Amino acid sequence: MVRFVENMNKWCMRLLRLVYLNLLWTVATILGLGFIGVGPATVAMLSILRQWIRGNEEVAIFSTFVRYFRESFKEAAIIGAIYSLVGYVLYVDIVNVSSWYVRVVTLIGAFLYLISLAYIFPLLAHYDWKGIKLKIRMSVVIGFSYLQYTLVLFVAIVALFTLILGLYPGILTFAGASIIGYLVMWMTHQVFSKIEREVLVKEEDMA
Repeated sequence: MVRFVENMNKWCMRLLRLVYLNLLWTVATILGLGFIGVGPATVAMLSILRQWIRGNEEVAIFSTFVRYFRESFKEAAIIGAIYSLVGYVLYVDIVNVSSWYVRVVTLIGAFLYLISLAYIFPLLAHYDWKGIKLKIRMSVVIGFSYLQYTLVLFVAIVALFTLILGLYPGILTFAGASIIGYLVMWMTHQVFSKIEREVLVKEEDMA
């Protein structure tokens, strides 16, 4: 009984932390006028989620969020604005285009966009690589190289979103971004860890 209460308390604390993190993400995104703030806010949120996934659940949320937001602001703001603009253009094209050929090309572009979008912000949170072009290119390369993980991630996001929408839509307002962010960061972290293990094995074989 005591163990059950402790586990319930632990899960309640995790849910409260997700709600708090979602609030910080929302405020930072709004203060950044949406398309400017969404990039740094997302990187800051994913960086904290990454630490939780790696076992460091006691990290100070507010100060850590502000630090990651400031450190990543310039690059993440540019990337966030680029992906917001490209996403908007793709959406308008898909809705309005009448030619089936152009629609097919646009849908292929949208699929590439979603693959890159799934990895670009986790890449910023996980790796200290230099250069926006490199990170965008690697988000596509990794997304395609580990396509099975990417597709599972897409299915999981849709399933989770549908489940929450059916059971209690209000959760999406209070913790939607952080819950989906946790799922994205967890899956991409599995991919990054797998890549690092494969690189380590190759280095040991060459030694």
